[in-house]
Amino acid sequence: MNHVYVVDDDDAVRESLSMLLRSEDFTVMAFGNPLEFVSKVVDLDDGCVILDLCMPELSGMQVMEELKRLKSPMSVICITGHGDIPTAVKALKFGAYEFLEKPFDSTMLIEIVKACIFDQLNNQHIEAFNTNAKEVVATLTPREHEVLKGMVDGLRNKQIAYDMHISIRTVELHRVHVMEKLSAKSLSDVLKIAIASGFSYVDAPEIIDA
Repeated sequence: MNHVYVVDDDDAVRESLSMLLRSEDFTVMAFGNPLEFVSKVVDLDDGCVILDLCMPELSGMQVMEELKRLKSPMSVICITGHGDIPTAVKALKFGAYEFLEKPFDSTMLIEIVKACIFDQLNNQHIEAFNTNAKEVVATLTPREHEVLKGMVDGLRNKQIAYDMHISIRTVELHRVHVMEKLSAKSLSDVLKIAIASGFSYVDAPEIIDA
C-alpha cells in the first residue's frame, strides 16, 4: 500500500507535492476540492492523506469528521499555512497522524509519509490477526476450550487430564485438534492467538458431555 492522496485547494502546492511524492514512487491522487475527495473516499484504496486544513468548501477538520463518520481507515497528515499550537492540538485530537506548518522540509514530509504508511500497514495486520484469532478460537469445542485454558495456564498434559477427569491420551488428542484449528505450529503460536482473541475460560461454552 503506497497510495497518497493530496487534498489542497492551492494548485501550486498540490502540484509540487504530487511531483515530490511520485519521485519517491508513491501512487498519488490529488484533489483540489475536498468535497470531491470526501465523495470518492469510500471507493479509494487505503492510504495516507495529506490534508490542507484551510479550504473554502470544506475545512480540513470537517474532512476528518467525515472520514470518522465513514469509518475510513486512512491516516491523515495535516498541513497548514496558518499553524498555531491550538490548531495543532485540535488536529491531533481529531486523529491526525502529524501536523506540519507550511513551508515544510520535503525530506521530513517524505519520512513522515513513509512512517505513516508503515504504521498503518502494521495496524491493519494486527487487526486482521486479532479478528482471525477470535474466529478460530470460536470454532473450538467445549473440551478444546478447556484444554486451551490449560495450555494458556502453562499446565502439563498430566495436570490438564487430572483437572478434566480424562486420560492423558485424550488431552493429547484435544491438544492436537486445538493446534490444527488454530493453525499453530508451536505453543508460542497458541499463546499469541489466544491472547489476540481475548480468550478467557469464562467465555468458553458450557461442557454438557460427560
